[in-house]
Amino acid sequence: MSKKLLVVLLLSGSTAAYAEGSPWLLEDGVTNFGISLISGSSRDFFIGETSTDLGGDLEGTFVWLNASHGYDDIWAFDFRTGYARSQFEDNPDEQRDISDTSLGVSYQFLNEFEQDNGLPTVSGRLGYTIGGDYETDLIDAIGDGASGFDVSLLVGKNLAPAFSVSGDLTYRQRDSNVADGVKFLLSANYAAPLPGLSFQLGYGLVRTDSDIDIGGPGFGVEQFSQTDRDSDWLITSVNYAFLSGFGVNFSLSTVLDGRNVADTNIGTVSLSYTL
Repeated sequence: MSKKLLVVLLLSGSTAAYAEGSPWLLEDGVTNFGISLISGSSRDFFIGETSTDLGGDLEGTFVWLNASHGYDDIWAFDFRTGYARSQFEDNPDEQRDISDTSLGVSYQFLNEFEQDNGLPTVSGRLGYTIGGDYETDLIDAIGDGASGFDVSLLVGKNLAPAFSVSGDLTYRQRDSNVADGVKFLLSANYAAPLPGLSFQLGYGLVRTDSDIDIGGPGFGVEQFSQTDRDSDWLITSVNYAFLSGFGVNFSLSTVLDGRNVADTNIGTVSLSYTL
């Protein structure tokens, strides 16, 4: 198979298992703004379940802008859009364009701090993603260019003053023949003795509803969006919240195993401001 065919999915199929939201919603009237710089590079790709050297680097950089707002303590609204750049080593042309845009609304069903019954905080989120108007049939395509819904169940529990756990189960539906998928993320959070400093360790799974492998029987270029793109992720983060409302986050997401996705590491730096 052509090397060019092997790398088309590198960026579009290698999204890390990031959280769609938090079970602990923003308080009524509180708004948070954020900007994230996400960068990844790889020369290895899982063809089926086998990690293969592509013979060249494919690099991608995303800048995400997001905002969220709490309403009446049980509702929250969120928005995210961004700009992306990608390039494959053998291709002299870069791809630059507006990436996907998403809108979401969250509702909190249970609040562990309001009821002394031992139950966790439970929220749900309904989101809609608008696919970007970028080229999707290039070596360094920045995404699937597909639109669709996301439905998430978010659960969290404070187990001790400095320790909490949370889980995110999301079902994703997309048009344009992109395979539907399920994502699960489990995270442990530790608040350090230094005020404002916290650490997070997460394990994520992404599974898609397909049995098509790149290079498998009957595979063709038109089936890229329909391939089985599964991945296991380890995610580590360091966060610091300043008293002024500013916050900074550093995280590293690493693929532990995969199927028809890039064997890659993704670094993220995020700045936020809450008012």
